[in-house]
Amino acid sequence: MRIFSLATTGLALASATSAFVDDTRDLRWRTLSGKMTQLVGHRGEKAFMPEHSRASYWQAALEGADYIEPDLGLTKDGHLVVNHNEWLSENTNVASIPELAYLRANRTWVDDGKSKTVTNDWFIADLTLKQLKLLRISQATNYSWRPQHFNGVFDILTFEEYLQIIRNVTIELGRPFGVIPELKSPKLYNVGRSYPRFFEDRAIITMNHYGWAQVTKQIDGSKHTDLKLAPLRPLPKDAKLGPSVWQCFDQDTAAYLAHHTNVPVVALNENLPWFFTPKGLDRVAKYAKIVSPWKDFFVTGAEAYFKSQNITWDAKEIAKLGGFIAPDRLAAEVHKRGMALSPYTFYDSHQNMNYLCQKGVTPQSKTKFCPKDKADEFFYFFAQGMDYMFVENIVEANILRTFYNNKLEREQKRSK
Repeated sequence: MRIFSLATTGLALASATSAFVDDTRDLRWRTLSGKMTQLVGHRGEKAFMPEHSRASYWQAALEGADYIEPDLGLTKDGHLVVNHNEWLSENTNVASIPELAYLRANRTWVDDGKSKTVTNDWFIADLTLKQLKLLRISQATNYSWRPQHFNGVFDILTFEEYLQIIRNVTIELGRPFGVIPELKSPKLYNVGRSYPRFFEDRAIITMNHYGWAQVTKQIDGSKHTDLKLAPLRPLPKDAKLGPSVWQCFDQDTAAYLAHHTNVPVVALNENLPWFFTPKGLDRVAKYAKIVSPWKDFFVTGAEAYFKSQNITWDAKEIAKLGGFIAPDRLAAEVHKRGMALSPYTFYDSHQNMNYLCQKGVTPQSKTKFCPKDKADEFFYFFAQGMDYMFVENIVEANILRTFYNNKLEREQKRSK
C-alpha cells in the first residue's frame, strides 16, 4: 500500500483551505454546482480522535471540514445520542462497568434491506441516558497509527450537545459548518415507542429548535412534551449557520424526512440492487437530493460488489429497471436526475482503501481503473464530479483538494 506523503508546505495549504474553498474564481468542477467537492468529516475526525467525541468534532472544524457528521441513536428513555454503532462494546468501556452487566443482550433487526444480528453486547436502545453517560469512548485499537492518548477521556454526546458544538465552532472560528446527521436503524429505535415515527420526529424537533430545519408537514408534537431543549447561544450579527442535510439507509425514513422538513436528504445505500439501475435512480430522485453509495460502486461496479457480499437479485427485475449502471457512468446518471453525489468512506492514507479491484476483482468499466494510493483515488473521484465525500484525515483530503484545484486551473488556462 502506498502512503500519501504530507509535505510541510502541504500543511500550510491545508490551514488556508477554509478561506480557499469558495474561491474557485473561473474554475468549474464537474459537480452539480460547479464548485469544489465538499468534505464531510466522517464521525468528526476519527483519524486522530475517538470518533463522535467532542474533540473529534472540534478537530474536524479546525482542519477545515465543510460538514461534520454525527450518527444518531435513541436511548431507552428517549434521548437522542451520538454513536456509530447501535451496540456499545467496540468503542466504549461498557464491559468494565459492573452495574451495567445485566443489560448485555442479543438483538436482530433490519437495516438497509439486510438483517443484522449482534449478540452478547450492550445496546443504546436498552440504556437510559444516565447509564450511557457512565461510559467513556476509546479510539479503535486495531489501527495502530491512530493516537490512543485520549481513550477514556470523553463521554457519549447527546444530539443537542453535538449541535451546540457546531454552533460554537461556527461562532468561534468565524465560518459556517454543515450538519449532516445520520438516523441509524429507525426500525430498531422505534420499537416500543408511542408511534412508528417517534425517532424521526424527535430528530426533526431538535434540528428545528437549533435552527437547522423547518417543519413543512405536521408532526405529532404532543408525544414529545418531555423533550426539554436548551436555550440557544445567540449568533453574532455577522455569523451564519451552515447548511443541513439528513442521512439514512432506510429509504422509507429518507422519504419521510424529505416530506416533513425543508432539509435535503442523503439516500445512503449499499445493499439494495434496484437502487443502482436507471429506473431505480428515478425512484430515489422523488425524495432524495443526494445519493450516497459505498465508493466501490464507482470503481469495481454494482454487480461485482453484490456478488462479493453474497447479495442476490432477480435478473429479470434488474433488466426491466434498465440493468446495473456501469461504475464509470454512475456519476453522470445521478447528476442527470438532478441529484448530487456523496460516496463513502475515504480513509486516512495509512489504511487500506478496501476496493475489490485491489483483491483481484476486475473493474466493470472501460478504463479498468483501480487506485494505487490516496492521491490517485481522490483525483479519480474529483474528476467524476463528486459533490461531497466522506473523509478521514481531513488534512490530507484538504491538501489533495487544493492540489486538484491547482491542476484544474493549469488545465483551464491552457485551454483558453
